[in-house]
Order: sequence, then C-alpha cells, then structure tokens
Amino acid sequence: MRKLLEANVVDCLEYRILVLVGEIDLSVGESLLARIVGLLRGGEVPLLIDMTGVRFCDSTGLNVAVEAKRHADACGCTLVFFGLSERVEKLFRITAIDRLVRTYPTLNEAAAAVTNPITATRGSAGDRQKPTPRGGD
Repeated sequence: MRKLLEANVVDCLEYRILVLVGEIDLSVGESLLARIVGLLRGGEVPLLIDMTGVRFCDSTGLNVAVEAKRHADACGCTLVFFGLSERVEKLFRITAIDRLVRTYPTLNEAAAAVTNPITATRGSAGDRQKPTPRGGD
C-alpha cells in the first residue's frame, strides 16, 4: 500500500516546521493529528505547518486543522499554516476555518508572524511589505 502523506519535521531556532507532502484524507487524518499534537506538546517553539506539497485535502484535513488549533490553544502553543494551494485555501475560506486558524501565503510571512507578531501582523507606516495573515486567533 502506498503512503498518501509524508510528514517531516524541520527544527529551526525560533520555530518548528511540519512539512506535509501528499494527500490529506480519512486514511491519514488520525495519524496526522497525533503527529501535530505530539509536536505541540513540546510547546517551546511555534509550529508552522507547510501545506505547499498538499495535493488534496478533504473534510478530514479541515477537521485536523480545527482539532490541532484546539490542542494548540489548550497548551498555549502557537500554530499557523502556510502555503495552502488555491483549492485548499478556498476550502478553508468557505468553511470559515480561515477565521479560526491563521494561514499565510509563504514561509517567510508565517515565520515573521510567529517570531515578531506585532510588526508582522500590523506593520508600521514605513514598512513596504507587510505579511498578511489570512485567519486568526
């Protein structure tokens, strides 16, 4: 049986990235959520979930995002998603999950938001480029 989803962790100094590649559906939902919850338990650094390699996401993926956010809030951890495809971003928007879970177009914007949240989400009058969250706490 082929593996539908690869999930690899990249540890950085100020945050951790969970890189997802493949498809998120019922067959991987439970194990994906367990992996995310396990990474949140450490809680010492924000968790950024890289969705750039996700080719397919059904309602299972949406449920994982909601449950992951609930766990993150319960343990006082920061959780953001970035790199959603147009299709997945539309699912998040239609279901209003983008109002619950913060999403960003790129890693740079997500990293800026979790390492310096005041300037990353609001910016100052002199800033040329401001990361824009797509959803929030």
